[in-house]
Amino acid sequence: MPLPTRTTEPFALTALDARLAGRAALYGVSEFSLITVTGSGGPAYVQLQVCPSGARYRAVIENLSPRAARDLRKGYIANFHHPVLYAQALRLAAVRLSELLPISPTTRSVLLAAPALAATADIAENVVNLWMHEDTRRITDATATTSSVLAAVKWTGTIGPLLYLSRGFLPLWFGAVRDRVPGWSRKS
Repeated sequence: MPLPTRTTEPFALTALDARLAGRAALYGVSEFSLITVTGSGGPAYVQLQVCPSGARYRAVIENLSPRAARDLRKGYIANFHHPVLYAQALRLAAVRLSELLPISPTTRSVLLAAPALAATADIAENVVNLWMHEDTRRITDATATTSSVLAAVKWTGTIGPLLYLSRGFLPLWFGAVRDRVPGWSRKS
């Protein structure tokens, strides 16, 4: 996917920008809330994102304090709405960027589909992890691999589009600020 190039048109805010800012703000509040809810289970959450084996996964779970185990479970339960928020924000950003810059139909389709796929994988990952945490005998190499694959799809489907969109938006936003600062000459 070729990266978009900056347009020479001045950046003007639209209703879509306001919706995008709102979705991004909701996502930020949700992210902060998840970090707070997951609390002492946070380090285990990070370790379990891509776990190489069932034995390693089980060891992480079995070594949690009762409080950390409760916090981790609460974090997974609270995480069912979060994927929808980031998928909506990323998809709105893709729509807006395609209004501002020339983006191929294929790239636009990928930017719209990837967050939805990532959100679906994230929700499925939460279900698998909660199911395994109910009974550690369910943690096998296959179930740990399933969780890891879902996590990899989630991260790829969010970080990839986010990097692409940032590469498109940051020059536009920087240029918009630069254009509004008196005395800052515009050089193309």
